[in-house]
Amino acid sequence: MQLKPQTRFLLRGSTLLITFLVLWWFVLRAPMLSLLRGGIEMLGGDVAGETAAGDWTMRVPLEGVIPATQGRAAQQVRSVEFDIARADVNAFTFSLPVFWAIMLAIPGLRRSVRPLAIGTALVAALELAMMFLYLQIVAHNNAAQLGVPQGAGAKWLLHFGEYLVVTVIPYAAPFLIAIWLHRDLRGQIFRASGEAKA
Repeated sequence: MQLKPQTRFLLRGSTLLITFLVLWWFVLRAPMLSLLRGGIEMLGGDVAGETAAGDWTMRVPLEGVIPATQGRAAQQVRSVEFDIARADVNAFTFSLPVFWAIMLAIPGLRRSVRPLAIGTALVAALELAMMFLYLQIVAHNNAAQLGVPQGAGAKWLLHFGEYLVVTVIPYAAPFLIAIWLHRDLRGQIFRASGEAKA
C-alpha cells in the first residue's frame, strides 16, 4: 500500500523527533546549557553560581525602591538574586531538536540544508531571547515579593508574558519557523489542507 506524502512525513518526523529528543537528553543538553549560560551573561544576566542539584543562582540587574514602612527606611534595589530550577532552564534548549526533526523529515535533504542552517540560528536566538525574558519576569516577580510596588497592569503583563515565554512560544516556534523557511513543507501543508476541503 502506497502511503500519502503527508503520512510518510509524519512517520519520519515522529521517528526523528524521538531520536533527537533522546540525543538531546543524554548528549546535547549539557553543551546547550553552557551556550545558553554564556549567551545570558553576554546579555547582562549573571549566573552567580550553581546549586548541588544543578539549579542556577541568577543575579539580574533591576532598579526599584522598597517604600519606607514604620520602623524601616526606604531601600534601593539594584539587582535581584534567585534560584532557577535546572528543569526550567532545560525547557529553553528543547526547541532545537524539535526543529531539526521537522526539517530532516522533509524529503530532499539538499533542499533543506540552507533552511536548516538559517532556522537553527533563528531558533537558538529565540531560545536565548525567551530565557532572557523569563529571567526578567522572574526578577520582577521576586522584586514585587520583596516589596517593590507593581501596578495591576504590570502584574497581568508579567503573568501573560510568562505564559507565552514558557508554555507557548518554545513549542510553537519550531513548527512556525520550519513552515516559514521551507517552501516544500508549506506546499505540502497547503496541498493537504486543500485536499481536506475538497
